[in-house]
Amino acid sequence: MKIVLLVDQEAVPRDDPELQGLAEETRKEMEYHVAAALRELGHTTAVLPFGPDVLQTLQALAASAADLVFNLTERFEGDRRMDLNVAAMLELLHLPYTGTGPAGLWLCRDKAACKRMLGHHHIRVPRFDELPIGRLKPSGRLRFPTIVKPMLEDGSDGISLASVVNTPAELQERVRMIHEGRNQPAICEEYIAGRELYVGVLGNQKRRALPPWELHFGKADEGGPPIATARVKWDDTYRQKWDIRYQAADLAPDLEKRIARFSRRVFELLQLRDYGRIDLRLTPEGEIVFLEANPNPDISRDAEVPLAAAKAGMEYPALIGHILHLALRRYPNPSDTARA
Repeated sequence: MKIVLLVDQEAVPRDDPELQGLAEETRKEMEYHVAAALRELGHTTAVLPFGPDVLQTLQALAASAADLVFNLTERFEGDRRMDLNVAAMLELLHLPYTGTGPAGLWLCRDKAACKRMLGHHHIRVPRFDELPIGRLKPSGRLRFPTIVKPMLEDGSDGISLASVVNTPAELQERVRMIHEGRNQPAICEEYIAGRELYVGVLGNQKRRALPPWELHFGKADEGGPPIATARVKWDDTYRQKWDIRYQAADLAPDLEKRIARFSRRVFELLQLRDYGRIDLRLTPEGEIVFLEANPNPDISRDAEVPLAAAKAGMEYPALIGHILHLALRRYPNPSDTARA
């Protein structure tokens, strides 16, 4: 097939516009890994950065005659809240594309709307309150410790050890920082103690939960971080210092089945498509609590979802091919589906 790999402008080096992996740094990035897998599968793959000139990008997409767009965009002009508009544009162009549509992207982006909707469907979520710009105090009673986050970010942006607060004064100071520094509402959530699990889910009508992956906080009892801060996610030296590891979760079979059912249900309710990742906490009492859903998780070769897929017997190129197949099955042209 002819595939257009649609990526953020920042993901494409000037000296390697087709992501051939000419530099070692490029070969570490998710976009290169996906492009290489697509080519390994035999697909003609063109890389298209979603640049600041929207009309130019529209014209390039319309002229591409692509069988499918592999959508890896996460932001526009640095704003993660704009990712749903990119998906909406692909729909207006009637271009088949991978991944979640505008409705699911919005539900996952707005942490308060997401948790409110899941709570309505009896999915266990932390107690929370949203604080729009101008309001510093929660309207109800929240138990301390509480974690304060930007309401519209992902990838642990805006989350540090100082995000976990223990007094009303600390809470208000953290909320003020988010309002002023990020120009968006804050969400205050009850801190949930326990194991942090990430569950990849594949599929649409039929959904498959991959083996759970765990973010192991090895020295949390010695002053190390107990939450997935930005430094935990992106700083290798910091993880080594505090013995923080991503690893397959060691769970009893019955518990793993319960987590799989929970994750598939969340994936369905949030209107995720093709692939995604559900982030959970497993309390010491064995209760499963939803934290967040990622509709466009990292699918680099060494990220949680591909590693879990490999553990389930699906190597990396097969995973990328499976995502293509799932996306094409959502579109009406049977010849496209056959070519997957």
